[in-house]
Amino acid sequence: MKWQRASCLLSRVQLRLIGAVIATLILASSCAVREPKQVEGTWVITDAVAPGISAMSKEQAKQWLGQSYHYGADQLLLGQIQCEGPVYQEQKLNDSQFTQTYHVPLSMLGAGLTKVQAFTVACDSGESMPGQTVFLTGHQEAFMLWDGVFFKMEKTVQLSHS
Repeated sequence: MKWQRASCLLSRVQLRLIGAVIATLILASSCAVREPKQVEGTWVITDAVAPGISAMSKEQAKQWLGQSYHYGADQLLLGQIQCEGPVYQEQKLNDSQFTQTYHVPLSMLGAGLTKVQAFTVACDSGESMPGQTVFLTGHQEAFMLWDGVFFKMEKTVQLSHS
C-alpha cells in the first residue's frame, strides 16, 4: 500500500516536472530573438569591378560610388528604391560554382578567395533591381552585381548612443 502511494506521488511529481519543462520550452521559443543575417545593415559602394563586357560603361559605374544600400529584416532600401518584406536566400559558393554561374573567377572579387556567401533578395514587387544579388567576401566587405559590374560595398559602422 505504501509502495503504491509513493509510486503515485512520484508519478505526479514527474508529470508536473515534464509539464513545467514543456511550458518553459514553448515560452522560450515564442520569445526567441531572430538572429540577423550577415548581409543586414547599411552598405556603401566604394569601387566598381567590370571583369569584361558589361551593359555599363566605366563612367556610368563610377556614378554609383557613394550610393548606400540598407538591407533590413523588414525593409530593403536600394538607393532610392524601397522594398517591403524582403525575402533573403543564402547560398555558399566555392570558386568553381561561382565561376560556372557568373563566368568570372572568384579571384576577381579578392585575391585568395576560395568561397563566398551569396545572398539573393526577392522583393514584393517581383521586379529585378540593383542590389538583389550580394556576395559577402569579408566581415565588412561585399560585392553587389548589376549589369555585369561587381560593385564593392563596405558596411558602415553603427555608432552607439552612450
